[in-house]
Amino acid sequence: SRAAPRVDRESAPDARRARSRGFCALSLANRSDMAARGGATRRVTMRPRDGVEPGVAANVAVSGVAVMCATTVTNPLDVIKVRMQTSARRRAGALVGTALDVGRREGLGTFWRGISPALTRAALYGGCRLGLYDPMLRVVAPAVEREREGAPRVATRLLAGAASGAFAAAALNPTELLKTRMQTEAGASTTLVGHLRAVVREGGVGGLWRGSGLAMTRSAVLTATQVATYGEVKRRVVDLGLVDADGAKWRLHFAVAMLTGVVTTATTNPVDMLKTRLYVANAAASGGANAPTVRGTLVDVLARYGPFGLFRGFSANYMRLGPQTVVTFVVAEYLRERFGMSAL
Repeated sequence: SRAAPRVDRESAPDARRARSRGFCALSLANRSDMAARGGATRRVTMRPRDGVEPGVAANVAVSGVAVMCATTVTNPLDVIKVRMQTSARRRAGALVGTALDVGRREGLGTFWRGISPALTRAALYGGCRLGLYDPMLRVVAPAVEREREGAPRVATRLLAGAASGAFAAAALNPTELLKTRMQTEAGASTTLVGHLRAVVREGGVGGLWRGSGLAMTRSAVLTATQVATYGEVKRRVVDLGLVDADGAKWRLHFAVAMLTGVVTTATTNPVDMLKTRLYVANAAASGGANAPTVRGTLVDVLARYGPFGLFRGFSANYMRLGPQTVVTFVVAEYLRERFGMSAL
């Protein structure tokens, strides 16, 4: 009788692993072949359409959705921050005190005042501010860091962020101006269209760009510190093994984003304070010789409140920027991963 073939039990797992490796290798080879023939994944086959790079459009769209989500959550804090910064009292009220006062006097609906221009601004300005950072970095990095491999330097990230932020602010200053005026007004007597007509009537179409220089400065500083801090801190946290990048990602994004919020608030609050005061300055003076200027606004703030007046509304600003940064980056990272885009 013929003996049954002897099965080497030790070799069975090895055989399965070998088949698995072969399958993976074949799969990778097929993907490479598809890429060579133009049938690869969406990221590989994206081509310019009508002169517009689809990768840029995708970046802007994802960032716009993320910022809209964050704006919806944090609009009440934005209203409180504006009220604290425009208060006539020498010492601005505390965050909770201001919120209670506004709610008691004007109702809870006040906290959602200016939401329509805020969401428009979030989709357009927020989408461009963060969405153009990655394409801008791809353009800036090769020119600044020639013959250098690895992650871009912090200075390069700052430069790319400042460029994308300044561009977005210059293009979309009207939405920020209208939002701020609506949030400052006591009582909901004027609509968005009413504010738009008032600004144009008082200062012409150019009046919609009042304070655009400060807005560009703030946006450049905000975007530069935000994306550079977020990217650099996240990279170092992962490199040090403090958080597993493939594990609880939301913990990593939450912790890094909250720290990023502190840095961005500290760097942008003085500019934000001046910008807010300039936006809501006496509208009647917007087109004459007494039109408010950055220098005049700065002198006025320092004379009224001292150097610390530039940090009025800091608590509300951080309470807004902290959660806003968290929601923005968590949503953006999720959407980028879903659509096969690289992490921020």
